[in-house]
Amino acid sequence: MVINDQFYKMKLLLVDDEEDIRTILEYNLSKIKLKIQSAKNSYEALSKFESFKPDIVILDIMMAGSDGIEICKQMRAINSSCFILMFSASADDYTKIKAYEAGCDDFVSKPVNIQILTKKIKAIQTRLENKAYPTSSITTLLKEKIELNNIVIDLESYSVYVDGTEFELPKKQFELLVILAKNPNKVHTREKIYDQIWGDTIVSERTIDVHVTRIRNKLNINCIKSVKGVGYKMITE
Repeated sequence: MVINDQFYKMKLLLVDDEEDIRTILEYNLSKIKLKIQSAKNSYEALSKFESFKPDIVILDIMMAGSDGIEICKQMRAINSSCFILMFSASADDYTKIKAYEAGCDDFVSKPVNIQILTKKIKAIQTRLENKAYPTSSITTLLKEKIELNNIVIDLESYSVYVDGTEFELPKKQFELLVILAKNPNKVHTREKIYDQIWGDTIVSERTIDVHVTRIRNKLNINCIKSVKGVGYKMITE
């Protein structure tokens, strides 16, 4: 297994239709270790959400066209694990309830206190890292590439290469592959995998089996082995 020396930066997507707010927030948030892209409307937001694959989204509620509530619902349908923080000048209880019902994780009122927002984003980074990878966070400790057998996993682009052919996996399948590949020949228990990837989310006990089958079929590989009654391991060949 080969891992290079540059650290992966957590990705943040900033969505607001006011250019001044985007500029101020981008400038300040870039001071903490984040890769940031911004969007000014719903079309850009959803397009970049799928291509950029952010870990965190800061999403304004009141925008022209589709408002943040609708955008949040669509983002949640695409990715249930991304942390979505919504903000708005309208901070009444009704607005907050609609935001949480749409799937947001946190809410901040406008005008935004930059110092508080920065501290909050740092706290979210830590929480996501500890929840998904409690002993060795992919977001900060894993580096850009893992090479195993004929497989190259690019952590920067979320791409997988098998014999030079590029594949894209859904985020959960990608995370599962990384967990197995970064410790080859080690048996990972089902319980540990569930805890690292899904945390407190309730999923079917067959979820891991389904994901492993899809990874094998998509990549046409047979190096992921089932250990009966225990879990899975990825073997070197």
